Amino acid sequence: MLASSAKVFEQTRVSDVRRTGSTVEITTPHGTVRASKVLLATSVYGGEWDITPKNLATPLYVIEIESEPIAPERLAALDWTSRSGIITQHQLMTHYRLTERNTIVCGVRQAQRGQTYPLPDRVPDPRVVRDMGKDLANRFPSLSDVAIERAWGGWIGISPDWLAVAGQVGDNVFYAMACNGHGLCQVPYVTHQLADYIVDGEMSDDLAGIWSDTPKYPASMSLLMQPFVLRAVWGLDRFNDFFNGSRTRARRALRRGRRGGS
Repeated sequence: MLASSAKVFEQTRVSDVRRTGSTVEITTPHGTVRASKVLLATSVYGGEWDITPKNLATPLYVIEIESEPIAPERLAALDWTSRSGIITQHQLMTHYRLTERNTIVCGVRQAQRGQTYPLPDRVPDPRVVRDMGKDLANRFPSLSDVAIERAWGGWIGISPDWLAVAGQVGDNVFYAMACNGHGLCQVPYVTHQLADYIVDGEMSDDLAGIWSDTPKYPASMSLLMQPFVLRAVWGLDRFNDFFNGSRTRARRALRRGRRGGS
């Protein structure tokens, strides 16, 4: 998700969006586009545009890692037969999914706040990549010798209520943003709903559920997502892991089984 969306965004970065009467002007490094109506939709952070509501989203840089290909018999031993994605219950959640190449992709775990605008180009922090590799080994102990093949990252937008935001500026600019890391699934659906609304003027219930007419959001989420707060939340997640993580619960269950057997 982050690799593809970040790459596309980098290739077509919109530096400015302006309304001049009935015309909307979009400026990119490769030129300027003018249109009577514009739909701005992105699954990555786009909150630096002046035309969108202030404080609509907070930028977080998140990382994905991918293991080297794993032998089919080793994956079969995991009994991960559904191949469904796994998401932890952390405040800064971690997800795992199997790919068609028999690799495991693991993401997020540590998020880093954007501090300057425009957001800088960056590469994954090796320290965070190592931590995520360690986490992957802890989650799947039988694969602790499997190497991390690659890592990538991108900027996502976090909304004040953790839901995607759709809205309208004037009568000719529509937007769908701040999908909180779920843009690959949400953006195509939301933009389809927006396109229907632009054409026929009828708003679906799903679109109405995330629609906002707010010209400016409170800065509470931006303040909450400060680096020291993110580090504190990450530390709390690790503290809970120590006492209530899956490996700890497994050891407790094993001890109870031994006592029951005796």
